[in-house]
Amino acid sequence: MTDKLKQRMHEAFDQVHMPAGLAERTLARIEAERQAEAAGEPAAGPSPIAATPFAVIDGKTARRTARTHRRMPLVAALAACLTLVALGIGGVAWAWQPYAYVAIDVNPSIELGINRFDRVASTRAYNDDGERVLAAADVQGDTYEQAMASIEQALQDYLDDTSAIEVTIICDDRHAANQLEDVGTRCLDASGTGQVHCSHASEEEHHAATSAGIGVGKYRVWQELVDAGVDISADEASGMTMRELLDLAETEGVDGAHHSEKGHHGQGRGHDAK
Repeated sequence: MTDKLKQRMHEAFDQVHMPAGLAERTLARIEAERQAEAAGEPAAGPSPIAATPFAVIDGKTARRTARTHRRMPLVAALAACLTLVALGIGGVAWAWQPYAYVAIDVNPSIELGINRFDRVASTRAYNDDGERVLAAADVQGDTYEQAMASIEQALQDYLDDTSAIEVTIICDDRHAANQLEDVGTRCLDASGTGQVHCSHASEEEHHAATSAGIGVGKYRVWQELVDAGVDISADEASGMTMRELLDLAETEGVDGAHHSEKGHHGQGRGHDAK
């Protein structure tokens, strides 16, 4: 990245409100990707050759395809930077703010805000365990897939054979929401335990959960318990694990209600945590 482009990016970022250090972290990650590409280091992810079915590829074509594949993250990142500069201050604000949120509830309850360049633009912890997970994962400015892989590692100390992981997507764009769901479920269930359930929630539910100080996944089960006449506060629900909440809902005869088609989508796409 040229010094002139860096300067213009910093000038744009400096005039837009965003979490401290996010611009610097993002630019640093883009520069790291550029240096890795220049050094010829392979990109993470599946081989583009293996992903090309029914094709016969000679050695020269394979090397050219591999080089192109390695450049793709860098090209996308630089294109994003150029777009931000072209859009100006208002465009930076629009593009950099989260357009989707991904809430993760186990006992740690956390939330990631994802911007239109597939980067983590904001994070939120709803309890002490959530703060520890975010501190360990350090995902601010990461791509969404990188962030979810880091969170999967940071969650290991909180998981056992009975754990339930609830992932809730808040996004008005159905196609984008499904993509977020697919990547999130795959990363969080990398070991294939089937402990992950993913669903979609509305902006209204997201706002209500945030106001109550509880993760969206836990909030939805808590609300069902309250609607069923169970005497439990939001603070009590927030302090419980996702599995404990689901077990209580089952005992009270409302188990599974938050997995039904009740104003959200994605049923059957992720693994059911039950």
